[in-house]
Amino acid sequence: MNPLWRSLLFVPATRPDRFEKAAAAGADMVCIDLEDAVATADKETARDTALGYLAGSLPAGPRWVLRINSPRTELGLHDLLALLSSEAAPDALFIPKASSGEEMRWLDDLLSAADRNIDLLPVIESAEGLDRAVEIAGSVLRNVALGFGSADYAAELGSDMSVAALAYGRGRIAAAAGQAGIAAIDGIWPDFKDDEGLRGDTELIRSMGFDGKIAIHPRQVSVIHAVFAPGEEEVARARRIVAASEAANGGIATVDGEMIDNPVVVAAQHIIAAARAAAKDD
Repeated sequence: MNPLWRSLLFVPATRPDRFEKAAAAGADMVCIDLEDAVATADKETARDTALGYLAGSLPAGPRWVLRINSPRTELGLHDLLALLSSEAAPDALFIPKASSGEEMRWLDDLLSAADRNIDLLPVIESAEGLDRAVEIAGSVLRNVALGFGSADYAAELGSDMSVAALAYGRGRIAAAAGQAGIAAIDGIWPDFKDDEGLRGDTELIRSMGFDGKIAIHPRQVSVIHAVFAPGEEEVARARRIVAASEAANGGIATVDGEMIDNPVVVAAQHIIAAARAAAKDD
């Protein structure tokens, strides 16, 4: 069964004092950031700090992600070379400004040559990347999720971050991720004190097919998880679907008068897993 992708919590690589606090926030993923949260003058120190931490015994709970600088920049190349020559073992690399399938295949080849079992999480933040969303999402088997860098995307277009302005980009991201069979993760809600705004935005992206959302502050995690927690009726139906499928030995079954096939069963299993995770959060 696929893991949950409800929340990805950023923490600056320059703030190692926050790493364990981020892990304790309950996010599904904690992402140590070498890109936007780190000033140019601090990049080298931040890189050493992040890789040293990721080489140690990591707190249990979240999956650990490292956001490198764009691999199409000198800083990003330094991040990759340092990672490959270190003992750091993040679960995944968060690839900002992903622009093509070729770029992802190059990263996949690099990690394979180094025999590193690290997933990839490409993030689309530009019109160029959005135009190639399907190509990027399905480019390599290491891709586990497709992210939407909505703030950078809006800045490039000169738009605001309203629902209408982001609708086209979000729809393309969700569809590309669905076609590739990977998770879709939405961008940030910038005001970390605005719980109601975050809740409404998360309800919207969940309805569009997203699996999770990026958080910039620990307090946002519980709000995001609450939205992605399935309701009682949803869970009850999911359990009936799984039970009917098991009784049919994986064949076609019916639940509430509807035909149930494998994709519906997989979705039901995901709902049950989300309900269990929500119970643990409580």
